[in-house]
Amino acid sequence: MRQRKKEKFQFFAGIILMAFVLLILDTLIYVIIVLNIPDDHWNESNLIEHIRVEDGNYSLDNKEKERIVKNNQFAMLLNKDGEIIWSESLPKELQKKYSIQDVVKFVRYYLDEYPVHTYIVKQGILVIGDKEKQVWKYILEYNKNDIRNVILMTPLILLINALVLIIVPVLQQKKYQKRREGERTEWIAGVSHDIRTPLAIILGNTDMILDSEAGTDISKNVQQIKVQGLRIRRLVENMNLSSKLDFSFGKFEMNKAIISKLLRKTLTEFINQIEDEHFQFDIEIDESLDNLELSVNEDLVERVLINLVHNSIAHNEDSCNIIVRLYKDKRSHILLEVGDDGKGVSEEVLNKLNDRNYANEPSSGSHGLGLKIVKKIAVLHRWKVYFEKREGEGFICVIRLA
Repeated sequence: MRQRKKEKFQFFAGIILMAFVLLILDTLIYVIIVLNIPDDHWNESNLIEHIRVEDGNYSLDNKEKERIVKNNQFAMLLNKDGEIIWSESLPKELQKKYSIQDVVKFVRYYLDEYPVHTYIVKQGILVIGDKEKQVWKYILEYNKNDIRNVILMTPLILLINALVLIIVPVLQQKKYQKRREGERTEWIAGVSHDIRTPLAIILGNTDMILDSEAGTDISKNVQQIKVQGLRIRRLVENMNLSSKLDFSFGKFEMNKAIISKLLRKTLTEFINQIEDEHFQFDIEIDESLDNLELSVNEDLVERVLINLVHNSIAHNEDSCNIIVRLYKDKRSHILLEVGDDGKGVSEEVLNKLNDRNYANEPSSGSHGLGLKIVKKIAVLHRWKVYFEKREGEGFICVIRLA
């Protein structure tokens, strides 16, 4: 799960960096295109040269007339008195004499809602306009020094952005690795402590068997060795499974399974294996859920049940009753409940177990790796899991399967 978070972070960081690069490329492409696209709008250099004057009458080449019509534009030439001495495709509402005030207005903005461009030519003022709403015209003023500063600062800003996008993920990755190494060290220390205890018992019983003068019951010692050996095996299996869940090693295939059969089978095998009369087991399954099928990984479901039962046994060495229930609550949620009537836990421990980040914290205390794996398996199956205290004494784990 942690590996998945790391991969998600790298994925999103890559997207951000790629977006930044694409933004720069798009901007460069846009600039290149804009600089190389020919301007189809008229100016005094490519229009006034095509206006001929004969006997005081102005006329435009047929080819240029076609271009004006094609571009959905109009043009007119005003003399110094504001009179129209020539026009082409000029709207009717614009066919009038213009005062100095009129000229000042449309030079900067619009001529009766028509966006226009004006040029001073030898004959007077050349006005080239676009049809209404075809072009938007805005007047923007910039100080030369401001533009220069923007041009000079833009590469620096882009460089800073690029460095941030590169450095921040690197620092976060280093922080993640440092934290992960610390957690691994604590985890190894905790597991080493858990392994030393059963090994000490095994070695002690072995010494007693080898010492003929001790006069101990050999079968009892052998049973202790078997129990502690199984405990070590279970611990190693949990360690391997925890690594697989954390770093997404291996495949956890989901298949349809009848939950009641899976629970009965797992519990029966477990009871036959421990052969301890100090613990009593019971299983209760609602009749309506006897044939319930869910998509699960059977091995992981077995591990959940085994870890929860072992947790009850480990914390109630004298004896306790362990019950497994599969039922529906008032909201029709399907719940799997594994609990005991033993010593229970404190409120502090209970709050820690129910913390949403508990599964990703270093193992410590008596409730360690086994319950963490239960929560990790629940996350993989998208189950809800929480821990409770029974009335009076006892400890219970409730898993909402559906």
